[in-house]
Amino acid sequence: MPPRHRTPSRELQPAILGAAEDLLAEEGPAALSVRRIAARAGVAPMGLYTRFDGKHGVIDALFKEGFEALEAAILATRTIPDPLDGFRSAGLAYRDLATSHPARYRVMFLQAIPGFEPSTAAVNSASTSFLALVDAVRRCIDARVFRDGDPVEIAQDVWSACHGWIALELGGINFAADLDGGYGRLLDLLSVGLSARD
Repeated sequence: MPPRHRTPSRELQPAILGAAEDLLAEEGPAALSVRRIAARAGVAPMGLYTRFDGKHGVIDALFKEGFEALEAAILATRTIPDPLDGFRSAGLAYRDLATSHPARYRVMFLQAIPGFEPSTAAVNSASTSFLALVDAVRRCIDARVFRDGDPVEIAQDVWSACHGWIALELGGINFAADLDGGYGRLLDLLSVGLSARD
């Protein structure tokens, strides 16, 4: 009898989260049982309980890691010298994350899992990712590219607009012939509306 394959410990978490994300994308929330996730990941159900304490922990980790990835993507735009280019890149990174991981995005923003309540740590990750956008907006205000204003309120407006576009896009309720170009125009519209120039 061949030896049973064991997933190395360092690969256990990504394997489990990837399996859960794939099942959610393919079959919806009803597919997310411990047994189904474990089978898809190639691990014993006990490994999932040990690592995540059950299905809720897996979903919570998807939520938390999604916002950590979003924060990292937005913070990476700090290296762009021009603040407006950085702001636009942050908006593009946000959509890229959503369209490359639509199931995870739905967990993060669209309450894809009935009854799921994120943990305090997961909520804190979401809040921290928003502060990264606030920082991108503040850079534009400090450079006098954007008009003066509360960067938190402006970031909330920007996030709402971008999220609205993406929610419609993921839901198939978007009538732009060119989705990439349409989203680019949205970012242009936001930039013009926030411009410090008369």
